Amino acid sequence: MWRLALLPDGKTLASGAKDGTVCLWDTSVTHRHQLRITVPAKVDNWRFTPDSRSFVTLDYAGQVARWSGPDFQERESGLNIGTNSLGSSFSPDGRLLAVGSTRGSISVWDVSRRALRREFKGGDGGVYPLSFLAQGNRLVVRFAADNHFSEWELEANREIQFWPAPANFEGFGVSPDDRLGVGVGWNGGVSGRNLPEHSNTNLPLDALEGWTATFSPDGTRLAIASALGYARVWDTASWREEATLRGFLNAVVSVAFSLDGQRLATGGSNPDDAVKLWDVDSWQELLTLEGAGSLFGLTAFSPDGNAIGTLSNDGILNLWRAPSRAEINAAEAKEKAESKQP
Repeated sequence: MWRLALLPDGKTLASGAKDGTVCLWDTSVTHRHQLRITVPAKVDNWRFTPDSRSFVTLDYAGQVARWSGPDFQERESGLNIGTNSLGSSFSPDGRLLAVGSTRGSISVWDVSRRALRREFKGGDGGVYPLSFLAQGNRLVVRFAADNHFSEWELEANREIQFWPAPANFEGFGVSPDDRLGVGVGWNGGVSGRNLPEHSNTNLPLDALEGWTATFSPDGTRLAIASALGYARVWDTASWREEATLRGFLNAVVSVAFSLDGQRLATGGSNPDDAVKLWDVDSWQELLTLEGAGSLFGLTAFSPDGNAIGTLSNDGILNLWRAPSRAEINAAEAKEKAESKQP
């Protein structure tokens, strides 16, 4: 449990984090961001498009939509897949959407064409889509009944391989070259799979209460979010721990690298630290963004790095965009004018 206390100077805030650290915050220097945008729909999943000008969402009503415009408020309706889905996954380019069911079947939709592309049944019970591979031609899923992963070739509706998932499974990540799949379990189990060679790989990583896992765009780093109140980053060449990021009010729920690999975003569990941005060279915190909701479990940068979004567990999608040069000039002019006032 964490505690907050304002010190006698009236501007220093002390916080006790879940990982046991105590942090002092200078409240006179805030990081408030005025460009936060909230999508006016309860969202279940989302993904930026490659041009960074829009993103696609799947909402609680089973409606797929594209959001665009200066503040991402222009909504274009698309597919309606219904409300019987059990987990979903967009392809990296947002073109495809895989949806699981309680009956062991997966449907893959072409979002741009608003059509069902493929449907296959892999077993009984609940099945969850996890990650597209090979530019949308293959898909990794998890079958909940016996807790195993399975890779499918979509064009042939054929299972390529399957392997055990870690106990109390929470998250899955795949390297950019589609060679290594990493599953994370709540009890600290981490399973690695060499996908081309169909073989398991031992990954001796300390990832207790791991929630989500993601690779850097060049594949040289793996980051895992922990409910214990930190995020850890490993060098994938040696599996040496490179950084442990602390100072959160509670759990860390998600991690995401920018496309250039220079920034890491962490999704927290409280509105006060919905997203933190970190420099990957120094591992220093750069910015804390406040958001609406809690448990921010799906965080992502736009491909151009000018926007970031995070999705709370109650369906609130928060987005922030970097200010334009005109907005920066206007803000600086206003600040300069205010400083001259008596």
